[in-house]
Amino acid sequence: KIFDEYQPHLLKQHEGRSTLTYDSFSMAVDEFYSLREGQKRATRAEAAEKSALDRLNKIKRDQSKRMEALEAEMLKVKEHAELVETHADDVDKAIGVINS
Repeated sequence: KIFDEYQPHLLKQHEGRSTLTYDSFSMAVDEFYSLREGQKRATRAEAAEKSALDRLNKIKRDQSKRMEALEAEMLKVKEHAELVETHADDVDKAIGVINS
């Protein structure tokens, strides 16, 4: 149930709308505000859940970008290591020439 407002009498402007009738005006006011508080709590909970999901999605995107960057860096380092291994004899000879 969603209540828009409460009135002690049915006003002409509200004749076409669905209405609830209570035994007393006090009962109507009590139910209106108790349900209103429940609606506010539900709205706050939904907003908090949405905010948490947004933060989680942002963290996932950041982690994914970091993973991609680390994988690219790993491939680059691996390529450099393979080049060093491939040309190890040439490097050793160059070091020998420099040291002699």
